[in-house]
Amino acid sequence: MREVLQSLSEGFFDLIYPSNIYCIRCGNIIDDSRPYALCDVCVRTLKWVGERTCLRCGKILQENYLHELCTDCRDMEHRYTRGFTCVEYGSAERELLHRFKYKDKAYLGRKLAEIMYDRILSEDLDPDILIPVPMYRRKEKTRGYNQAAILAKSLAELMGKPFNAKLLIRIADTEAMSGLNAGERRRNIQRAFTVSTRKSAILKAKRVLLLDDIYTTGSTADACAEALVEAGASEIFVFTFASGANLQKDFVESNHNI
Repeated sequence: MREVLQSLSEGFFDLIYPSNIYCIRCGNIIDDSRPYALCDVCVRTLKWVGERTCLRCGKILQENYLHELCTDCRDMEHRYTRGFTCVEYGSAERELLHRFKYKDKAYLGRKLAEIMYDRILSEDLDPDILIPVPMYRRKEKTRGYNQAAILAKSLAELMGKPFNAKLLIRIADTEAMSGLNAGERRRNIQRAFTVSTRKSAILKAKRVLLLDDIYTTGSTADACAEALVEAGASEIFVFTFASGANLQKDFVESNHNI
């Protein structure tokens, strides 16, 4: 029933505020020829992924950065196979995702999924199933929807792949990640996820595309991947709309050591 109501709500808002005539970030009027319902200014403002990305998590790397792995991936091992993203998380990207997550604009997820779809077409990926990072039940009830599930469902429809939002379950209401360092994030999220025992057979030897809106240090992705691998998944690919920046501290230290 919740999914039916959500679909009706998305359709209702799209009728009132058609996403093809208003920019999904700034709200300026556009015409339907604009890709992803973004105006020309916002298209140029967003920091799109380029050729240089971390070979493990997919973060954008600075041009003069000396390594093939970002700072976080050089310092830690991940449980997932590889990660991909579309944009670097900055002020413009934060504003767009904030509208999607906290302003009751779930319908924006469809446009973000279109961006993600074009990104994934550029990679040699063929997952068996798409799974969103789950929210704790109480938090999802308060917000009204899980933004990761909206992205995953929309992307699965575009890809023609199975989608399941009930396989992976969040069993702990963890502290908010903002303000925590990498070590604190890992401890905070440890063992926060599990796989439904009644449905775990679905994952046997499957390649999973794990979906979320933002990737920061990988702590959440690793915790999810651990649960999925333990349930029998063969590979976990992490895909987010945005990813945090590679730390400038590492960039400075690398240049200092030349």
